[in-house]
Amino acid sequence: MSYISDVATVVRGSGFRRLLSVRMAGQFADGVFQTALASYVLFSPERQADAQSIASAFAILILPYCVIGPFVGVFIDRWQRRQILLIANFARATLVASIALIALSSAPEIALLSVGVLAVSINRLVLSALGASVPRVVPLDNVVTANAIAPTLGTLSTVLGAGLGVYLRSLFGGATDTNDAMLIAVAAGLYVAAGSLALRLGRRALGPEPAAELPAALKAVIEVARELAAGVGQIRRHHTASTAFVVTAIQRFCFGLASVTAVLLARNTFSDPLNPDAGLALLAQVVLIAGAGFFVGAVLTPELSRYLSPINILISALSFAAITQLIIATPQTKTPLLIGVFFVGISAQVTKVCVDSILQRTIPDEFRGRTFSLYDVVFNVAFVAAASVGAIVLPASGRSLLTNLVVAGLYAGTAIVLWWRRKPTTT
Repeated sequence: MSYISDVATVVRGSGFRRLLSVRMAGQFADGVFQTALASYVLFSPERQADAQSIASAFAILILPYCVIGPFVGVFIDRWQRRQILLIANFARATLVASIALIALSSAPEIALLSVGVLAVSINRLVLSALGASVPRVVPLDNVVTANAIAPTLGTLSTVLGAGLGVYLRSLFGGATDTNDAMLIAVAAGLYVAAGSLALRLGRRALGPEPAAELPAALKAVIEVARELAAGVGQIRRHHTASTAFVVTAIQRFCFGLASVTAVLLARNTFSDPLNPDAGLALLAQVVLIAGAGFFVGAVLTPELSRYLSPINILISALSFAAITQLIIATPQTKTPLLIGVFFVGISAQVTKVCVDSILQRTIPDEFRGRTFSLYDVVFNVAFVAAASVGAIVLPASGRSLLTNLVVAGLYAGTAIVLWWRRKPTTT
């Protein structure tokens, strides 16, 4: 009943509900857009998917933001976060609409991915702003519960959006560039809706508090670098926060390898490679079941936090992931794969909710934006690094016993190190 009471306390706040509506609408649009992009790049009859093409797509779409991402955090701490959510969603809508036109024009794939870089970069800005805004709309005592609700419902919204994307793709007539462009246009309209929902929040409701006059031009760039160094210093001064960063890097690397494996298994092993629609439908099942795992993990984490410290929760989640990875090391049928992604989803979400809460509780508000941007960079660089490793070690079928054993070992090794170095109390 205590958990239900905490949930009721969080959702009772109008600010939290409005912030949540922006997140859910935007991530629902993400699901539709990502389905369309995956369909165009990886599940088209004209384009064969292998680990190298998947890694290239991830790198092109994600790495550029990782260069500018830390600088974004400083602006999240300077600009009104409500305005970021408003303007960024409208900008995403414009970029995604232009991607639809590129797909219709049969332009080279690199042109579409280049504009996709901008859209994805803005998406990461939005997610960082959402993460930094949570403590402004709920009491600090309830941030664990809020982090169990908001990112999880956002993830489920992405899953539902992906499901809608698969359904609409089938309704439109299957795998053609024209149908993919129509689906991308739907996503653009949904981003407009997400931006409009941000207007329900007060202009200054999400912070930050007004600061002194900011320097311009070159001085501003130098100040950004200095403030980023201050943000890194804040992370290093908090043992639990720095540990959370390391855990995030390792967990996301393992999750990235598992993700590339799942795409290859769905596309080339458990479906006819010449039937991309069947492969995309199976991948949609994988995403849906992983989403169910995320939901279960979100429900479990606040309850676990009543009995375990944040570090002990991370140890438990990583140990659970190691066991799961061993169970699904060599899936011969779809069933072990689908069961495995459910349990991996639980572990991943428990880890994320725990890390989000650690950072929000230990990092002061004036440093929180740049901290979450640095966190976002680690989150994505580790994923792309895993995709790059997958391009080297994974066959086109996606089956690799050695790779799965290494992933299980990384999970287990991290859990053991955390257990060995844990402190009686954490801050």
